[in-house]
This record gives sequence, C-alpha cells and structure tokens, in this order.
Amino acid sequence: MTQAILEADQIPTQNLAIIPILAPAPIAVYQKRAERLAKLAIDSPMVDYLTLLEQLVNMQVSLAKNADFGAMPSFVSGQEMPFSIEHCGDNQYWQVLLLELISGLLPVVSEQIAEVLQTLGQLDQAILADYGNALRRGEFSRVPAQYSLFIWAAMSVYWSHWAAKPIPELTHQVTDHKQLCPVCGSHPVVSMIKDKPRTGLRYLHCSLCETEWHMVRAACTVCDKDDKIYLWAEQEKQASVRIESCDHCHGYTKMLFTDIDPSLEAAVDDLATMYLIKYG
Repeated sequence: MTQAILEADQIPTQNLAIIPILAPAPIAVYQKRAERLAKLAIDSPMVDYLTLLEQLVNMQVSLAKNADFGAMPSFVSGQEMPFSIEHCGDNQYWQVLLLELISGLLPVVSEQIAEVLQTLGQLDQAILADYGNALRRGEFSRVPAQYSLFIWAAMSVYWSHWAAKPIPELTHQVTDHKQLCPVCGSHPVVSMIKDKPRTGLRYLHCSLCETEWHMVRAACTVCDKDDKIYLWAEQEKQASVRIESCDHCHGYTKMLFTDIDPSLEAAVDDLATMYLIKYG
C-alpha cells in the first residue's frame, strides 16, 4: 500500500491560540444539562431530586428561548468583572424571570414543592432582591434553603443571557483574578478539561452566568500556587472526574475531563460526584 506525501501547506494543523474567555450559549448549556440529568436519574437513588432539577432546567431552556430580558445592564468598557455584585447589585430584572419560572413549574412539580414556589412567588421584591444579593455574596445562611435553588436558577438565566456582551471589551489585565469569573465575579463550579476548541486546555465554569475562562492546569484554582498540587480519583488512573487539591491553601476543585467523556456537564456531574470530596 502506498501513501501520498503531502506538501507542507496540506498538512492539517491545530490552532494553538488560547481563547481566554468562552462566552456562554445558554440554550445549549441548559439543554445539555437537562439531558444529562435525565440520563443520570434513571438508576439514581436521588431520582426525585434529579427529576426536579430536570424540570427546573427545562424551564430555564424555555426562558432562555422566549423570555423578555429587558434592557441590557449597563457596564463600563474594560471594567474588571463588569456584571459583578459590586457593579450590578441593584439590577433586579431577574425577578421577572423568577415569576415566569415559578409559573412554569407549578403544574409539573409535587404538591410540596408547589407550596414552596407559591410562597416564594408572593415575597416582596425588596426581600427577593436581598436574597439574590446575599446568594451572590456567598452569604447562603441569609436565604431560606428552600428558596435558594429557584432564585439562583432565575439569576443564572438572566446573567447568562447578557454575559457575552462585555467579553469582547475585557482587557488582558481584567482576567488576572482567575479564581473568579471575569464577567460576573462568581466562583467556578468545576474545572473543565476540554476537547474543544483545543484538546487538553482547562477552563473554569462559572456557577452563575455559565461563562468559561482559561486557567493553566499547573496552578491551584484557589491560591494560584504552582507546586504541591495533587490529583485524586476513586479508582481509575485516567478517570474522567478527579479532585485537584493544594497543600498550600488546602483548597480543592473538581476536574471534569470532557476530552475523555464528552457527556460530562459542569453542574450535574459536580452534584453527581459529591462523594469524591473525601479523596481531596
């Protein structure tokens, strides 16, 4: 058998440029999340909870497609974390989405969840604003636990819709605080080792606006130190989900290797692998 010898300009090449920030595509993100939830729920002891989450995420898909998002939040060009709580804390338009979310969920959820949603929908706007701001600041104890999931879901739909707008104007120095989302200032939910746009790169996935931003793999996502970093897995040496721990700050993050298993989804597989924390 013979093989053709290709000229240099005919040899396929991989684009080695690193895209520092990947803008979210909310509809695609939520659709994949709902599909992953449905798949994992089949044999899960948490089937009721995962089914509720699937119903919730399907409503996020509907809102991302059809909702009125009002006027775009104002931001200063090149400002660090332009949609963070410090710069957009007074924006409450997400409450409109919360009411639509509740309306869509009421016919499909259990009676117990419906009671929670009805009470949530009747809260004063000022109270809801305070709850939303508390969640964004990480003050979780200030928000009744039964409301947090639904408030966060509404805020996520809102901010993921607008997240792409300031990204082209973010300057290099804006991405220096790599432990937080360069768009909204929220913490990442996990690290994603990507198969696209370039195999093997690590991106942190924002827990609120679904933005992803690049961070080198040889550094702690909490303290940015580049030594005494360890990877842990339950069994497989090349496991698709692993824990990265740091002996400097004693922080950890999960790493989802989508180059090994493309079906992995940031929020769902973080939840599905909570037991792995003991390895970190």
